[in-house]
Amino acid sequence: SAQYANDSEYTKYLTIRRSEKAESGYTVSIREDAINSELETAGWVVIISNDIDSAKEAIRVYRGKDVVEKGFLRLKRSLDLGRLRVHSQESMQNKVFIGFIALVMLSEIHKVMSDEGMYKKMTLKQLLHMLSRHRIQQINGTRIIYPATKEQRNIYKAFNVEEPV
Repeated sequence: SAQYANDSEYTKYLTIRRSEKAESGYTVSIREDAINSELETAGWVVIISNDIDSAKEAIRVYRGKDVVEKGFLRLKRSLDLGRLRVHSQESMQNKVFIGFIALVMLSEIHKVMSDEGMYKKMTLKQLLHMLSRHRIQQINGTRIIYPATKEQRNIYKAFNVEEPV
């Protein structure tokens, strides 16, 4: 129908035109070039596991893999790991190790956010920003921790972390 004729999700793979023969009809043809282009980059993923026993769980694991790949890309950008710019093997190993630890932490944060349904309310970036705003001040050698906001308390609770006192 007309609602699909201008929808890019459909027109990417289909050519949809009003029918010349029928007043209310449409002619739909497959865009072979677009489909062949997609198939050139398509592949198979095989998941072999002793623990996965359903297709639903396999899809969850596969999507988790995508999160890790995207995490590496974000990590490369945010921690400037795209080009290591180091002059020794030891410096390179240290920088990659720190990047790996950061990725493990980001993956765990993502898992908790997914399990707790936190993505409905905020993005990972918003969560990190909100936590970074929790203020701590040093006055005459005394550490003063400002009270957490309601959102910050909810985050601490979701991650099973005691609120700083």
